[in-house]
Amino acid sequence: MPMSREYKVGIFVICAAALVALVLLFLAVEKGLFSTSHTYTLSSRTGDGFTVGMPVVFSGFDIGRVHSLELDDRGVVLIKIRVSDKHVKWIKEDSFFVLYRPLIGAARIVVNTNNLESPPLPEKKVAEVFVVNDINDAIEKIQPLLETIERLSRKIDDMASKADTQVFGNEGTLPQINKILKDVAGKLEKLETTVDNLNKISKDASEGTQDLGVLRADIDEVAQTLNKVSRDIDALLYKKKDTEIKLP
Repeated sequence: MPMSREYKVGIFVICAAALVALVLLFLAVEKGLFSTSHTYTLSSRTGDGFTVGMPVVFSGFDIGRVHSLELDDRGVVLIKIRVSDKHVKWIKEDSFFVLYRPLIGAARIVVNTNNLESPPLPEKKVAEVFVVNDINDAIEKIQPLLETIERLSRKIDDMASKADTQVFGNEGTLPQINKILKDVAGKLEKLETTVDNLNKISKDASEGTQDLGVLRADIDEVAQTLNKVSRDIDALLYKKKDTEIKLP
């Protein structure tokens, strides 16, 4: 006798429901909903960085979660963690707990066990949590570098102001060169007057004989002045060239 359409639909619905139920059951088992768990109590001087649901990690694997946070009568933060029954074997009496707060990623409680052969940690024992903060460590490492940069900046400013004084100050290089150039300009004006006298000498040979001695003296004086100017400028430039700026 062939099955009716209603009968086929009923079988399909029952099979689909059973399949969904099996999938949900499998997921529940994988999530540990039916497994027993153990509760451990940890302590910390501050609750900063702790959150409910924070993972508890051993060797990179999640073995539990933070279940609750509370304060005791002394103001100490108590962190209760739940660890599934299959992972309790990793928590021993000599285990220590670290709150790790990386620069990138979520914070977590890391369990470190040196000896897996040691006795298990009693659930009534309160273990202290140590804090490892990458953010604070990074700031502490950067702070000396910032102070060094600030100190170098102040020294560079001081050297720049001293360089301005050496070049543009009253006793600096440029004022001295200006003074020398003014002296040279005066000598050149005097030489121009002498050249005019030379023109007059060419017109009057008799009077030129008397002025030739004065002309020679003036030309010698200008030549000596130019030589002295050259030496002074070379000395100033050599002195500034030898000045060394030493950075710390």
